[in-house]
Amino acid sequence: MANNRFNKYIGAIALGAALTAVTGCTDTWDEHYDSDVSVSGTSKTLWNYIEENWDKYSRFGTIAKNAKYYKDNTHPVPTYTYADILNGGQVNTLWIPDNDVLSEAEYEKWLGMCQSDKVEDGYNVQQQFLGNHIALFRHNITVAATDTVKMINGKNLIFDRAEGTGSLQEIPLSADKDENNIALLNGVIHNLKGIAPFRYNFYEQLKFTEPRTKFGEYVVSKDTTYFSTARSIEGLPDENGNPTYVDSVYFTSNRLFSGRTYLPEEGREKWQMAEKCFGAAINAEDSVFIMLMPTDQAWDAMFNKLQSAYKYANSYEDKTKGDLGNKTTIKGLDPDSLQRMSLGMDIIAPLVFNIHKQPKKSDNTMWKIEEFIETKGQGVDYLLNTYGDTLRNVDDWKTTNLFNAEPVLMSNGYAYMVNSLEFPEKFLTPDVEVEIESGYNFYNTEGQGTQFKVGSGARRWTFSNTNYKDISDLYGTVSNNNFYHLPGKDANSAPKLEIKLEGNSPTAYVPSAQVMSGKYDIQVVLVPRWYMDIANLGAIPSDYYMKDTIPYYYFDENGVMVRDTMYVPIPGKIDTTYVRELASRNKYKFNVSITYNKDGSEKTRESLAKNVVSEGLKVDTITVATDFEFPTSYKNMRFSYPVLYIEGAASKTDVNPKVTDANPNPPRFVYDLVIDKIILKRKN
Repeated sequence: MANNRFNKYIGAIALGAALTAVTGCTDTWDEHYDSDVSVSGTSKTLWNYIEENWDKYSRFGTIAKNAKYYKDNTHPVPTYTYADILNGGQVNTLWIPDNDVLSEAEYEKWLGMCQSDKVEDGYNVQQQFLGNHIALFRHNITVAATDTVKMINGKNLIFDRAEGTGSLQEIPLSADKDENNIALLNGVIHNLKGIAPFRYNFYEQLKFTEPRTKFGEYVVSKDTTYFSTARSIEGLPDENGNPTYVDSVYFTSNRLFSGRTYLPEEGREKWQMAEKCFGAAINAEDSVFIMLMPTDQAWDAMFNKLQSAYKYANSYEDKTKGDLGNKTTIKGLDPDSLQRMSLGMDIIAPLVFNIHKQPKKSDNTMWKIEEFIETKGQGVDYLLNTYGDTLRNVDDWKTTNLFNAEPVLMSNGYAYMVNSLEFPEKFLTPDVEVEIESGYNFYNTEGQGTQFKVGSGARRWTFSNTNYKDISDLYGTVSNNNFYHLPGKDANSAPKLEIKLEGNSPTAYVPSAQVMSGKYDIQVVLVPRWYMDIANLGAIPSDYYMKDTIPYYYFDENGVMVRDTMYVPIPGKIDTTYVRELASRNKYKFNVSITYNKDGSEKTRESLAKNVVSEGLKVDTITVATDFEFPTSYKNMRFSYPVLYIEGAASKTDVNPKVTDANPNPPRFVYDLVIDKIILKRKN
């Protein structure tokens, strides 16, 4: 046998684009991968069989003799060809096209690529042709069954093992059973009556299609190669006692393929932005995705459309400690670099969709990719990408055509090469909604000696809009069925608080919205204080309902029947007069100011509104600033955000007004505030 020491390294190819092993070229690189595979009654290898049947397989054989084995797309092993692989100790199955189906033109194309000076040509011979016809281990025709076979180029091909009618990826095997299931020393040969079709996965499409698009350049730029000590073969130490390696193994991965965000293990504290990823391994051959692939036209159009919302400054205030510690300023930033990074990763993050993660169809069955492709997803109520929740609003989705191109079949799904990215405006530049009840969005600094104080009795309350429907239908629902009560630091003072203007994440799928450069209307949503009474009781008290009089009779102590009446709440009929009177004793008054990045400085608070009054009757959305413009963006910034300051403004006279004969029930304010959320409505 020409070489029986190949064995394990060929497995690195089968990982495909997921992990590519790049090994230092030495004469001993395959010596530790021997195989003692033997088959009773034969000593012939796969390559021996091809040589003995050269008239039938000369075209495939000539290509194999001239094709080098590549460890990745830029590193061939100079002394190792595919003839050596087929003659080696690793057990393989070969589906071999004969000269009748491998045309002269096809043969000349592959042979020319083997002999080309371009490294990528030789790699493509391996990946797109030879590696697409070879799989590790034996895959025999034993029973009529269909298997998915991992080829050594990493692709999953469908092998129909039915004798006489079998196929590989729908390319039929020879009808002559004597030409299939040929058992050899190092594997099995089947005669294939055609060329097994090769398809790129999404990553390969972006990386190897020429000319590479701007989107492709962005993705490939995130490739990272690192050295694997565990897989490398250590040699003798150098003169200083440091280890050396006779066989150095490196792995290349793309950091966009794992998780939703990426930060390096070391030096992450210096990264102003966590890098957004796809939330999916788009090179995974075992997955099925749909992916939008923007052309340069779409990429440029999105940049041009959103640039004004992604204006950055060269310095920001580090707000990670709020007002609890010394503030620091992050200086020396490159606004253009921040813009390119932030905008680029916001374009790429929502582009991938896993069919199995989409909501079920109307008949409660799961989507199949062919059904989704045929309808372009128009039957889903909302669309989930692998990074986050793209479209929850049904109307937005039904009037939006993201998949506005013909689908192109990849090895792991379908790609849409789109000339425009038709995401709804509110997805691209969303409103910022800060849910106060989460608690982390404001600072409870009681006892810290700082300026902004919230009393120790601050508390989140649960308020069921459904259970208290009689009230919520009339006086308003609260977001997420929660609100927050913010008392002053003592019984005779109003609360003072600072609120981080970063959007919440209502579910695990929804990324937080952040303030972008441009105009917003700033709104404070207040909840009637008396909603706390209902939440505390767990039911609407009977006092809130109108009453009906019902007569009843009883006997007094003398045995005389007496007629009387009692008052019974009327179900569903809220006593609006009672509620209005209650609200008149629970009014709010407050001031609002803000700090934000203005000319690189956030040190000056700017007043937005003073002595704002809410009647306390309903869930009240009050606009405290109209068309307020943020000159710089905070989108994707890790340590910085604008801050909204809210201070209760009710005076002692407001809380305890003077009672007179002419005004026996004057309106009364309360010191504390009950807040649902802060909304920054984007003005596009």
